[in-house]
Amino acid sequence: MSVVKNVMLIILLIVVLFLIVMPIYHNVMLLIERKDIRTLGTLVEVEGYNMNIYVEGIDKDQGKPIIVILSGSGVAAPLYDYKELYSKLTDKFRVAVIEKFGYGYSDVSGIERDVATMVKEDREALKKAGEKGPYVLMPHSMSALEAIYWADTYPDEVNSIIGLDMAVPDCYDEKNNNISKIRFMKAMTLIGIHRIPVFYHINEEGLSKKEIEQLRYLTYRNALNNDVYEECKIVYENAKTVKKIGTPDIPILMFTTNLGGSDGWESWVEAQENFANQSDLCKQIKLECKHDLHHCESKFISEQINEFMRREE
Repeated sequence: MSVVKNVMLIILLIVVLFLIVMPIYHNVMLLIERKDIRTLGTLVEVEGYNMNIYVEGIDKDQGKPIIVILSGSGVAAPLYDYKELYSKLTDKFRVAVIEKFGYGYSDVSGIERDVATMVKEDREALKKAGEKGPYVLMPHSMSALEAIYWADTYPDEVNSIIGLDMAVPDCYDEKNNNISKIRFMKAMTLIGIHRIPVFYHINEEGLSKKEIEQLRYLTYRNALNNDVYEECKIVYENAKTVKKIGTPDIPILMFTTNLGGSDGWESWVEAQENFANQSDLCKQIKLECKHDLHHCESKFISEQINEFMRREE
């Protein structure tokens, strides 16, 4: 028994030391890394804070609508995370990546994260960056709520929607919310657990050495910061707001995954099917891959987007 007790004491001591040392290391490294963060894109002032808009592709004067990527929840650096997909589109289209407050090179604002406010910020940031509609919105996951609200509230600004595994309103069941899990994950990011690769995977495909470095700095800085955390907390209210809208009466191309076969994939697919079936203008393509489909199916998705955009010209 004494041997067991000694082992348990040693384990406890290691855990305590980790909980003391890791947060100190994490915060010291944040200070060191901050001076090496180099903004890529255009920082524009929105509500007194800086929001980053990254644009790549053909010139504005070619008469094609600009594709606007709206990031999924908690994607630390959207302009790097979605590069594997949009880099396959920029030879024919102009693509803008919006880095909302709390994302990428943008500030953490502390402003309310209701869907109306976020769409207002998105619109203002694009205009200040000199990008005018009509837009083809390309939302991933949770940002589907923004795209649907945007298309309904400002119909003259939205040509169509290309959905990357859209988290439509019926995907959110408040009875099965994961707020407790998110709170735990936020606590872990304060400790700096996301610096340990086994706990937080960073996709580096298609990125240069310098881009990977920037992606890492932004991941360590942004993971579940206050803006992202508040956006997760209010998503059920945002879903209720957007559910009243239904499916916008515009062309929509939806890519739907089975979440890599993880728990709950059937209801996830069903929610998107029901959304798609509300409109004859909506086409759904089902994929057997994980939720980060822009990493694993970027070639196929870009080909389908090219075909979809040709039909809309």
